[in-house]
Amino acid sequence: MHALRVLEFEAIRKRLQDHCETPLAAASALDVAPSFVVDDVWELLEQTREGMDFIARQSPPSLGPVKDPRQALTRASKGGALGGQEIFAIADTLLAMRRMKEALKQREYPRLWRYVEFAPEHKRLEDQIFESLEPDGYIKDGASPELASLRQKKKSAAARIQDRIQSYTTGPTRDLLSDPITTMRDGRYVIPVKSEHRSKVRGIVHDTSSTGATVFIEPEEVLQLGNALREIEGRERAEEVRVLATLSGKVGAIANEAIGAVEQVALLDLVLAKAKLGHDLHATIPQPLQGTGIKIQGGRHPLLDSKIVVPLDIEIYASGASDPKSEIRNPPSRGSVLITGPNTGGKTVAIKTVGLFVLMAQSGIPVPGLDVRLGPFTQVWADIGDEQSLEQSLSTFSGHIRNIAAALKDMKQGALVLLDEVGAGTDPAEGAALARAILVEMQRCGAAILASTHYGELKAFAFTAEGFQNAAMEFDTKSLRPTYRLIMGAPGASQALRIAERYGIPGPVVEKAKEGLGEQQQDLARMLESLEQAQKRARAAQSEADKKLAELQKKDAEAERKLAEAREVRENVHGKAQDAIEAALREIRIEAARVFDELKRSGNQGGVEKSRKALKELQEVGTEFARELAPKKPKAKTSRLEKGMSVRIDGYTQVGTLIEEPKDGNAVVQMGIMKMTVPTTSIEPVAAKPDNTTKKAQTNMRLHKAQTASTEIHLRAMRAEDAERELERFIDDAVLAGLDSVRIVHGKGEGILRKITQEYLRRHPHVRSHKLADASEGGEGVTVAVFR
Repeated sequence: MHALRVLEFEAIRKRLQDHCETPLAAASALDVAPSFVVDDVWELLEQTREGMDFIARQSPPSLGPVKDPRQALTRASKGGALGGQEIFAIADTLLAMRRMKEALKQREYPRLWRYVEFAPEHKRLEDQIFESLEPDGYIKDGASPELASLRQKKKSAAARIQDRIQSYTTGPTRDLLSDPITTMRDGRYVIPVKSEHRSKVRGIVHDTSSTGATVFIEPEEVLQLGNALREIEGRERAEEVRVLATLSGKVGAIANEAIGAVEQVALLDLVLAKAKLGHDLHATIPQPLQGTGIKIQGGRHPLLDSKIVVPLDIEIYASGASDPKSEIRNPPSRGSVLITGPNTGGKTVAIKTVGLFVLMAQSGIPVPGLDVRLGPFTQVWADIGDEQSLEQSLSTFSGHIRNIAAALKDMKQGALVLLDEVGAGTDPAEGAALARAILVEMQRCGAAILASTHYGELKAFAFTAEGFQNAAMEFDTKSLRPTYRLIMGAPGASQALRIAERYGIPGPVVEKAKEGLGEQQQDLARMLESLEQAQKRARAAQSEADKKLAELQKKDAEAERKLAEAREVRENVHGKAQDAIEAALREIRIEAARVFDELKRSGNQGGVEKSRKALKELQEVGTEFARELAPKKPKAKTSRLEKGMSVRIDGYTQVGTLIEEPKDGNAVVQMGIMKMTVPTTSIEPVAAKPDNTTKKAQTNMRLHKAQTASTEIHLRAMRAEDAERELERFIDDAVLAGLDSVRIVHGKGEGILRKITQEYLRRHPHVRSHKLADASEGGEGVTVAVFR
């Protein structure tokens, strides 16, 4: 595909290959190509999205051990014997695939899971292979009991040979040797015997020195021991062959499913490689865009240094088809883009960036941009760079025209067309006219077009033609340098004369060139330059407005956060106050019950008067408690604090005693068993109170109505903790009202509420007895409590 070559997609493939762990995936990476089927594009991108999330959330197990054992597996499936190294590599592959499968089981990644769903799990076979073989294929002693026994015998036989051969170098025969050493010949132990003593040593001559003065003899005793060793080694080799054959058979039994799994895991590796490349590029997954087109914000060319590249913002859309045979649709007001501006200003880079973004995204590879929206294209056509070919006798112009002709011949609606310097390489007037006709025809075919040009006629065409818009590469007129920033909506001046002056063309030459321009051309150049400056000022103003808006939004969010905190504090305070009230009411009910008990027991007028007085005091205590819970008004601190004075510390209800004179703004207060040093500003003197107020402070209660107590409560369908809370309140009210008995309806169910009810009644001091109701009154679903 011509577009892949001129857009340098091969470089993206190589970077993708660098992130592959398996040989199969690495080979496939060089064949990755974009899809032009909409559903396939989004499936590829969703796979990569899952891969990026998988990598970000956990460290995936490595697929590096998954080599390409397909040939070995095929051979094993047909009954062939494999080498130890091949078998170990297969076990390593099985282990790596199983670990990846286990990792993907832990989270929901349906698209990744498909690649490992049918991966074989044969841990016992893996363990047997790892226990039998070393990575280099060496068979371990533990591969079989017979092999372990033979190797032990082999070691003992070799030791006996060593001992016997060494005896010849240290014993009586030492004087017969030319050197007191032993050596090997043809795998046999020999001793160097002087030729003249050859007959004194019985054995087999294996070699003679070059001078003939020494013969190398294997003594007869050593020969017999060596033969025994050779026999053991033969049995060892036979056992090793048997072990490998057994393991090969077991591998062959799972070969078919393992081959399929290796191929699927290689596809998974390729998906993860795309995700890793996306992380490296700080890339994003494009979001769907209605129709056909691409919108890029903050796009960076993936092959350039991200630290220096200027981000690209651009929108390109395909126009509606205008084929007479199809329904005619009006093209969007902002469809194709014509880029103008100075040479070396970044036009070609902008075009290649858009092209690579489309090729990468439609191949399932994330793109390096802040926000990218994509409506997948049906084709990508590109004519960029010098298309000159000496072999085919083509000029640059001819090469361009041939590419464009091929595109027009096979163009589909929804194609993306990238044209660098459209119409260049020939007479300007003819080139501009031809370029305009080409652009119109491509638009008629329903293509999205991104083209660059220097022709003024095309700038005017893009300004007036429906479905086209101008864009310009910004140029800094002060520094005479391009900024490489694309400005949408207006054409840009070529700035050829200013650039020529910057690169050293003498001033008089530049002035003569200006004189050579017609007045109309000079006016147009000045107009374009003024328009560029106006746009720059507008962008600066918009940037400042955006900044102010962001600051306002930040302040608004901060205010909302503080309001939320205030609401939370208020709710917490309300909850604490409610708990305090509940506790106080509970104590009041218990105290009131005690008063009523005394009233029942006394049975005389004096007891009644005494009870009335107690109830009155209880009412006063409740009133004081309510007053304490009311919001406090700021109080003036007393400046006169003396030793022995009764005081209250802010935040504490208990009264303490000042045990030392205040000093340096602090005072020491004894509160019960605690002694505290606190600032004098947090201390308030407390006047002495009658003894009955101490009782009121200790109970800290409020009188609650007892007259309205009910004789029955329903706890069914309540949660256990709610039921226990309601039961506690009900019993307290019943005791306070002086009831003789009550009914608690808890239902049958699983018996949990019944158990809670009966345990509570059992430990309540005012409950004399309790029992389940008669069958006619609720049976096991009702408990009747009788009070003392």
